[in-house]
Amino acid sequence: MTFSESRRLTFRISFVAFLILVVIVSFFTFGRAVNGTVSESSTNFLKETAFLYAGTFQVKLNDQLFMLESQARYFENVDMDDYNAVKRTIMETKGVGEFKRIAVANASGMTVNYDGQSSGNILMKDYFKKAIKGQAQISSTISTDEDGEKVLTLAVPIFQNEKVVGVITGTFAYSILDNIFSVDTFGGKGYSFIIDKEGTILIGSKSPNRLCFAENWFTFFETNKALSVSQLSAIYSDLQSNRTGIADYSINGENRIVVYTPVGLNDWYVFSVVTSDYILSQQHKITRITIILIIVMMLVFAVITVFITSLILHSARVEKDNSRYAINSENSQTLIFEYDFEKGVIEFTGNSDFVFGENIKQVPLSDFKKIDERIHADEKGLLKKLRDFINTGETSYSSELRLLSRNGEYVWYRLSGTIILDKENKPIKFIGNVVNVNAQVVHEQELKTMAETDLLSGLLNKISMEKNVTKFITGNADTTFGAFYIIDLDNFKHVNDKLGHSFGDQAICDTATKLSLVFSEKDFIGRIGGDEFCVFLCLKNSVPHALSIVEEKANTLKDILAEYYSNGEETVQVTPSIGISLFPEQAGSYRDLFKRADIALYHVKNNGKNNFAIYNTSMKNAGESVYE
Repeated sequence: MTFSESRRLTFRISFVAFLILVVIVSFFTFGRAVNGTVSESSTNFLKETAFLYAGTFQVKLNDQLFMLESQARYFENVDMDDYNAVKRTIMETKGVGEFKRIAVANASGMTVNYDGQSSGNILMKDYFKKAIKGQAQISSTISTDEDGEKVLTLAVPIFQNEKVVGVITGTFAYSILDNIFSVDTFGGKGYSFIIDKEGTILIGSKSPNRLCFAENWFTFFETNKALSVSQLSAIYSDLQSNRTGIADYSINGENRIVVYTPVGLNDWYVFSVVTSDYILSQQHKITRITIILIIVMMLVFAVITVFITSLILHSARVEKDNSRYAINSENSQTLIFEYDFEKGVIEFTGNSDFVFGENIKQVPLSDFKKIDERIHADEKGLLKKLRDFINTGETSYSSELRLLSRNGEYVWYRLSGTIILDKENKPIKFIGNVVNVNAQVVHEQELKTMAETDLLSGLLNKISMEKNVTKFITGNADTTFGAFYIIDLDNFKHVNDKLGHSFGDQAICDTATKLSLVFSEKDFIGRIGGDEFCVFLCLKNSVPHALSIVEEKANTLKDILAEYYSNGEETVQVTPSIGISLFPEQAGSYRDLFKRADIALYHVKNNGKNNFAIYNTSMKNAGESVYE
C-alpha cells in the first residue's frame, strides 16, 4: 500500500468515524428534544383537560339554574304565605330540567314539592339563606336526600315587585354530575375530580387509576407524605386565591402530575391527574422509532427529523380534540371556546356551524367582525362589554345575546365563562361556552306576557299598567307631555244582564281593538277591571297644540266606542264616559294621575254620560278612588 493510498484510507476511516459521531450526537440531542416536546405537550394537554372539565361542569349547572329561574316566574303573582295557592301552582307547573325533585319555600323556609308534599323546613340551609337575599345559589356540599341518594341542591329566589318572597329549589342527582367525569384521558391513565377550596372531594372519577379515596385531598397527601408541607401550602394558597396551578408527586412508587383550575362555582376546583409513566412510555416509544429510522434512513436524517416532530405535534392535537369531543358529547348545542390573552386568539372546540353557519376553529381578536356581524343590533358592543368585565377584576361572566342563524332568523344564546388567573392574579385565559337557550328565553317571554296581560282583552293588566307607566314617567319626566284617560263603558251591565256574558266579552274585545287603533305602539293601554280601561298617551313636550291632540283622541273614542249589541230580541247601546288628567301639569305620579282622571270620569257620569272631561280643581270627588 502506497503512502498516498494509506492517507486516503485514513481519511475515509476518519470521515466515517466523524459521520458516526455526528449521528450519535445528533441522535441524543434529538432524543432529548423529542422527550422535552412530548412532556411539554402532555402537560399542556392536561391543563386543557382541566379547563374543559371546568367549562363543561359549569355549563351543566348554569343550564339547570336557568331552568329554575324560568320556573320561579310562575310564582310572581302567587301569595307565598297561602300554602294551598303555592301547592296548586307547583303541582300545575310540574318540574323542569334534569332535577330529581323541585320544591318551593316561602320566606319562613316551609316547603312544598311538585307532588304536593312538604319537604320540611330549609330555613337553616346555607343555599336558602343566600338565595333569600336575592342571589341564585348552588349548595356548597353534596348531601343525601330522603331516598338515600347523593344530591346537589340548586336554589333560585322568587321575586314579587322586586322583593324576594321565597325560594325555589331543585335537587340534582350526584350520579348525573359524576358521569361528566367518567371520561378518562391519556389512554385511561388520566382522570379528573372536583374538590372545594378546603380540599373536600365532592365529585370523583370512576377511574381505577385513582389513588385518593379519602374525603379530603390535603389530609390524604399530608398523611402519606406524598407532597412536602411547602408544596401543600402553595397549592392551598392557590385555591384560596382562585388561581390555576400544576404540581408533581410520588406515591406508592409511582410518579404523577396534577393540574388544578377553578370551576367558577362555589369556590370549587377541577383536579386533573396523569401518571408520569404514561409520558415516559410515550418518550420511549418515540425513542425506539427514532433509532430505527436513523439506521434505515441515515441519508435523509434531517427530513425524517422534521417528519417525526410534525407527527408528534399532530398526534397531540388529534388526541386533544378527541378528548374535547368526548367531554362535550352530551351538549350538541353547546360550543366551548377559550381566549388566550397572550396570543389574542379565540379557539373553538367542536363544530361551530350551528352558531356561525360555518365551522370556525379559531378567530384572531383582530378579526372579531366575523362574530360581531352576526349579533343582533340590540346586543352590539359585546367586545366592549367583555373588556369592561375584565377590568372589574371579577372572574365569572354571563350574558344573553341573539345571533343570526343560517335561515335568517335570530336565535338566543347564553355566553358564559371564567377567567383563569396566574400567580400574579393576571388573566391568562378566558374559558367559556355558548349555549343555545332559544327555547328557554322564548318560554320565559311567553310567561312574562301571560303575567302582564289581561287574558280577555290582550291589553296590559292593572298591575302591569301601573308598573310600566311609572317606569316611563320616572325616566322621561323632563321630555314628555302625557294624558291619562280612564274609559268606562256606559250600560255595560245591561249587556251582561239582558244579552248574556258572551256579548259582554265581545264588547270588551271590541273596545280593546278600537283603543289599539286610536293610540300608537308607544302609548300604554290597559284594562283595569270589568268595563274600565285606561290609556297613557305619550307626546314630546315640544309637540305644538298637545292639548288639542288629547281632545281629538277623546272625541274619536267617543264616536267609535258607541256601539249597539243585539241578540235579536233585546238591543243595548254602549257608550263611553271618559275622564282625563294631564302629566306633568296636574300630577307627576301614576296614582295621582289616576285619582284626577277618576274624578273627571265621575263628573262625566253625573252629567249625562257619553262624553269626556279633562280634570280641573273645581270638580268634586264623587267617589273614593282605588288609590285613596
